[in-house]
Amino acid sequence: MLEECRTDLKTSAISNKSKKFATVAVTEELRKALNVEFHALGVGHIKAKLKERSSRGKMYHQLLLDLPVTRKIDEILSEGEQRAIALGAFFAELALANHSCGIVLDDPVSSLDHWRRQNVARRLVEESKKRQVIVFTHDTSFLGQLRDEIEAAQVPSSTSFLEWQGGFPGYVNEGLPWDHQGYKARINALEQAQSKLAKAWPPYPGEKEITSMRHEYDRLRATLERIIQDVAFNGVVKRYRDWIKVDSLEDVVGFDQTEYEAIAKLHKRSCDVVTAHDPSSAKAATVPTATDLENDIVALKGIVEAVKNRRKRAAA
Repeated sequence: MLEECRTDLKTSAISNKSKKFATVAVTEELRKALNVEFHALGVGHIKAKLKERSSRGKMYHQLLLDLPVTRKIDEILSEGEQRAIALGAFFAELALANHSCGIVLDDPVSSLDHWRRQNVARRLVEESKKRQVIVFTHDTSFLGQLRDEIEAAQVPSSTSFLEWQGGFPGYVNEGLPWDHQGYKARINALEQAQSKLAKAWPPYPGEKEITSMRHEYDRLRATLERIIQDVAFNGVVKRYRDWIKVDSLEDVVGFDQTEYEAIAKLHKRSCDVVTAHDPSSAKAATVPTATDLENDIVALKGIVEAVKNRRKRAAA
């Protein structure tokens, strides 16, 4: 019985059909599309070319990379260049495909140089104007570049992150993890946490309440530092970026003493509470109450408003 199936299991028919598809699919349009994509992805020095051949009166083409020497590709191109070429081939096929179905990419910038990652981010955002684009990544730098390109192009987007919960992976959370959130989302999270603490804050807090309060002041201090980056300095310099936003420098104006004192006071208060510092046990200092946290969140928002109002007055 198995011997009878041997012929049917031969893969030569699949290989022959694949070759036939390749001769039909490889066209001048594909070559042009590849070169456009190579240029967009920062490997424009590499060109695609067609090699013609005839068979039984029909002209066929073979697609080749126009390289200066005839060695193995991994001896000529860097791993990043090979990755960019693979992405370029994918986008070229999309450009010629007669459909607008969604695409999913998993860490598309692995092995790519940092400057080429920005090209990929820009290309993905451009493609999202035509179809749904889903990107999975754990690369913080690329995530920042991708969000910058999304903001610049003003295309609709949504962000979620995955984590383990209950011993199982793949739990979906809306937005970004805390470390990657902007100051507005962080303030909102602080206000929600404060509201929850206020509902059950006891006259004499125990270890559980003290730990929770220290955690919130740790996040408040981090939010204050993000406000200094994004509001006080108007996002001119951001971490995980290879550049600074010079065009944002125009709206950065000097601090006045009142603003500095408010920032310094809130920063010191946070430092006195968080577990990053080991306070004297003999001092037996109490942690702030839920009401204190609420007042400090109000002060944090006041710093943002003060900087923005000063910027408006300077521009008037």
